[in-house]
Amino acid sequence: SSINRFILKNESEAASDYLTKFSKLIRMVLNNSKNSSISLGEELEMLRHYLDLEKLRFKNSFDYRISVPDHLDTGYMFVPPLLLQPIAENAIWHGLMHKEGVGVLDIHFDILNNYLNCYITDNGVGRQKAETFKSKSVEKQKSLGAQITAERIALNNKDDNPGDFSIEDLVDAEGLAAGTRVTLRIKYNRDDLGD
Repeated sequence: SSINRFILKNESEAASDYLTKFSKLIRMVLNNSKNSSISLGEELEMLRHYLDLEKLRFKNSFDYRISVPDHLDTGYMFVPPLLLQPIAENAIWHGLMHKEGVGVLDIHFDILNNYLNCYITDNGVGRQKAETFKSKSVEKQKSLGAQITAERIALNNKDDNPGDFSIEDLVDAEGLAAGTRVTLRIKYNRDDLGD
């Protein structure tokens, strides 16, 4: 639909750019989805492509930052593919798209006790307000991205620790909604032999 909109508005260069990025993302998703694990570097490259597409689609209404500490070698840390994109998508579609002004999606990582911790934080409208937008929307289908991601992490970590996937509602100094933070605690392999 985004490509169609660019074509209808006679924005052929934007349509071509979007189509090129979209085809690269689809190729990456297809290649990575057949593997039980991929390098964190590959996962982040795929996530960046997705976020760049969404920025183009939504006319730069949000910015994003991905922060990886220097001591993390993303080429040798292997995780299940497509864990981060559904969470980023929820943040964009339910939090940032309803925000006045430019939104920010911040994704950063650390290591603790042989687990990769990923924090996905947005400064959107918050879950409660997002629910009111959803209830007014014609499209009321339930998003399963967070639930499926939590189940995949539990399967990967071989436990059912509720701390492996958590969602926190953020508030400002006045107690008003200031976004959402999702924390993922992922057991990773140091090489690709852990499949």
